[in-house]
Amino acid sequence: MVFADSLTKAGRLMELQLIFATRPYRSHSTRELAKRLGIAVRTVRNYLTELSVSGRLPIIQEKKRWRLASDAKIETPPVRFMLEEAAAVYLAARLLCRHSDEPNPAVRASVGKLAAVVPEDLGAAMQELAARAGRGKEGAFGEVFRAFAYGWALHRELEVTYHALTRRAPRTCRFRPYLLEPSVHGYSLYALGHADPPGELRVFKLERVVRAQVTDTTFEPMPAGQLLSRLEQSWDIWISGGEAVEVRLRFTRKAARAVREARWHASQLLEALPGGGVEMRLAVASTLELVPWVLGWGEACEVLAPEELREHVARHLREGAALYAGATGAKHDRSMVL
Repeated sequence: MVFADSLTKAGRLMELQLIFATRPYRSHSTRELAKRLGIAVRTVRNYLTELSVSGRLPIIQEKKRWRLASDAKIETPPVRFMLEEAAAVYLAARLLCRHSDEPNPAVRASVGKLAAVVPEDLGAAMQELAARAGRGKEGAFGEVFRAFAYGWALHRELEVTYHALTRRAPRTCRFRPYLLEPSVHGYSLYALGHADPPGELRVFKLERVVRAQVTDTTFEPMPAGQLLSRLEQSWDIWISGGEAVEVRLRFTRKAARAVREARWHASQLLEALPGGGVEMRLAVASTLELVPWVLGWGEACEVLAPEELREHVARHLREGAALYAGATGAKHDRSMVL
């Protein structure tokens, strides 16, 4: 019976950790927690005291309610994986490392911990990933990432000094991080949130953040579903309040198979063309993000609409061709086409 009671206690302690970890910005009364766990108020109070003293749950009590401390380091409970789940975790870790071109101790630590809970062969590969993620001199990016991660998880405003690409000098603002998002087509991380000034939704590239500090000011987050729905309209991370722009692209027969093999955008529709080509239709918040991808297809892709995008791509191709106008003796390597 003692062993069974210890298991029950361990489960309830873990559940208490989960309650605070999944709702880090909320406070909870002892009575609410007791009702949720189905145990006595006194028992909950003892459990909370034990977790707090041991450091497993850094909480403080304010006006008979419990909340996480502002500098709390949240740890998630241990997990176990099926073999196919472990393979999926490895792939996720691989993508995480590839999207972190800046030395980031959080990436190295997280991949290293995942390596300890997957089968040995996959663990060895993930340990190697962790070692590679730790290469290079750690700079300010790790501190910036940590601040945004805690601001996002705890729903705390950040004081951010940001050097936008279009500005000569950095500017400081208050930022509410609603979502962290990796770039699909580049090795960068972005934060979506409310910036004041200007008092609007903005997208910050973390590599351009000079300094970020977590404040004690809390905020009500924007629903994640609403943000993700808006991101689905973008080609990458562009957020726009206007209507999506319809784009039509024509791919040659040689590119058609590669185009069909992937899901490039949530809105894409493909139509077979005479001669083996394919036409793609999609709607995006901004065509600006689409330009590098279209250019990457070279002569295998033609922009049919909108006209502004067609002219933009054509100008880039003309300017690029001008660089090679005087080249002699070069042969076109068709093996490079897909």
